[in-house]
Amino acid sequence: MRLMVLFYSTYGHVYRLAQAIAEGAKEVPGVDVVIRRVPETLTPEVLKSMGAVDAQKAFASVPVATVNDLADAGATIFGTPTRFGNMAG
Repeated sequence: MRLMVLFYSTYGHVYRLAQAIAEGAKEVPGVDVVIRRVPETLTPEVLKSMGAVDAQKAFASVPVATVNDLADAGATIFGTPTRFGNMAG
């Protein structure tokens, strides 16, 4: 089975959670785990003003999920920060 861990992270916290989930899931026999991220919607200027540019470099090499990634996954685990109890936009 293919498991996709799909995350959004501004400062890297949710990325670290996604890594930990993927590491644990890889211990299950027969599970192929991939980590993907959603595309950033904030402009480089906004990220800079938030102090998030350096943090985002840590996961810049993680591929952005495609529609095919979603279709190919037998299961998906979503990782997202919250804003007033809701998922990030």
